[in-house]
Amino acid sequence: MKSQTSDLAASAAHGSARRSRTLFTIACALATFVVFIALGAWQARLELNARRSDVAHDVISSIESMVDRVSSEHGRLVRLAGMPCDVARIELETSETFIPYIRSAALVKDGVIYCSSSFGPNTVHLSTYLGEFRRDGPSYRLVPGTVAHPGRATLLVFFPSTTPDPLGAGVLFYIDGVYLSDVLRDDSHLGMDRIVLRNGRAALTLDGMTSNVDAEPPTLSSSRYPIDVVVDAAPSLTRSVYRRQLVIFGPIGLAFAALLAWLMANSLAPRRLLLRAVRTGLARGEFEVRYQPVIDLANGACIGIEALVRWAHPRWGDVGPAAFIGIVENDPLIVPMTHSLVERALDDLHTHRVPPHLHLAINLSPRHLQNRQGVNELTRLLRTHARGRGVIAEVTERQLFDDRRAALASFEQLRAIGVRFALDDFGTDRNTLSPLQAFHFDFLKIDQGFVAELEYGRTDLVRGIVALARQIGLTVIAEGIESTRQHERLLELGVEFGQGYLHGYPMTAARLARWLVAEPRGDGGDGGDGLDTSSPTDERTVQPDSAASGEASATSTSTSTSTTSIPSDAARRRAHDA
Repeated sequence: MKSQTSDLAASAAHGSARRSRTLFTIACALATFVVFIALGAWQARLELNARRSDVAHDVISSIESMVDRVSSEHGRLVRLAGMPCDVARIELETSETFIPYIRSAALVKDGVIYCSSSFGPNTVHLSTYLGEFRRDGPSYRLVPGTVAHPGRATLLVFFPSTTPDPLGAGVLFYIDGVYLSDVLRDDSHLGMDRIVLRNGRAALTLDGMTSNVDAEPPTLSSSRYPIDVVVDAAPSLTRSVYRRQLVIFGPIGLAFAALLAWLMANSLAPRRLLLRAVRTGLARGEFEVRYQPVIDLANGACIGIEALVRWAHPRWGDVGPAAFIGIVENDPLIVPMTHSLVERALDDLHTHRVPPHLHLAINLSPRHLQNRQGVNELTRLLRTHARGRGVIAEVTERQLFDDRRAALASFEQLRAIGVRFALDDFGTDRNTLSPLQAFHFDFLKIDQGFVAELEYGRTDLVRGIVALARQIGLTVIAEGIESTRQHERLLELGVEFGQGYLHGYPMTAARLARWLVAEPRGDGGDGGDGLDTSSPTDERTVQPDSAASGEASATSTSTSTSTTSIPSDAARRRAHDA
């Protein structure tokens, strides 16, 4: 039975794993909620940008309509440029009447504004307002004021005359800034805090003109005139939009987070139920050990046994290891489970007087090798219960090297008490020469999938594995031998040892003892590693265990001969069906 320390350690490990799963589920649920909150904020930002764009579009459209109206009028007036002011003023005043937002229209000749619809004759230089201006097309300039109205913002639009004039001739329109401000003011009621109309380095806001234009990108620019608009939403509108979107997305996020947590909890439920059942089964002694012989392929002598776990569940019946080992191996429960089964196996073999020269092969999971306390307890168990029997620890390659330092330390600790190591299921994962040499394995077990290929004459892979093993000094053991053809091929390829249904099914310790006594199996060498046997064996087959039919005895045929005799496939099937 496990010690109190082991129970406490297992309970603590189980509690830690449960807390980790709970924290992971909570973290995933919180992450889902945060994602939906972020989506709500993103949607709010899109809505605010759309509103800003709509307001900017309204402003640009209004200003463009004004300039378009002026542009349609200039063709009638530009011909007046150069005419005497008293003659042309009447038509200028008429134009001003037709376009209400024009404060004044003026004629330009030789670069001088010489006639205004509002003030008559004038002598203001055009460069006073426009500086550099185009002579081949319209010029636009937003100014804070004019000579007549110095504090009144105005948008000036100058159309040059078709008659060439190096100093400038044409018609100049003054669009009153009051109308421009009204456009901005109307759109500010839509929840905008700041609307800026920009032209070059000049800008018009509701607070007046400014020449300090920042580098803020425009919300929208006119495609036809050199003006753009910058719009900022009011804080109250921003808060309202964000609040509304979060009210929508927040509950959805909570619902999805709860759904995810429920799905995760239910997806882990079968795993938790299985682990709970395994824990209960260990306490009730539902797990049993079966032993499969390891054979010297040259003479058929049994030189060792591999311990295999079986679960006799009171409701589910016999449960094979494939149904639970994969899950248990990734849980701290594997440590006390392995300890219990190894203790059971050593006691079984001693109780049934299985010769100690037959080594015992046990499977160790990566979690066990990385658990310092678990390795210490296993070390103490082997010292007190091995009773001179050699132990081989089989380690699966695919997870062994995740924590190389811890695994190496465990290897050295167990090797110090005589444990040797076999690399199990070789050929199914990331096999490299470096890890094999670093961990100094003693044996290499060829996976049964590659052994099955020998049935069809495909020998290249096994031949390569054997060559690699010989190069680095490993003894090769083949798994899953089920036919005489596979047996013979392995011998031809130089494989020394193997196990499989051809030679012996997994069996109880009592049946193993009878199976060994029924026929001579060889003396196992000097009682050391049990891999130096040379005695011949009789032809024999062994029936598999069956919970329904109870423990069956071995079936033996023929008598002892001086040569190796391997049972035929037909004889093996007849014995299996008996």
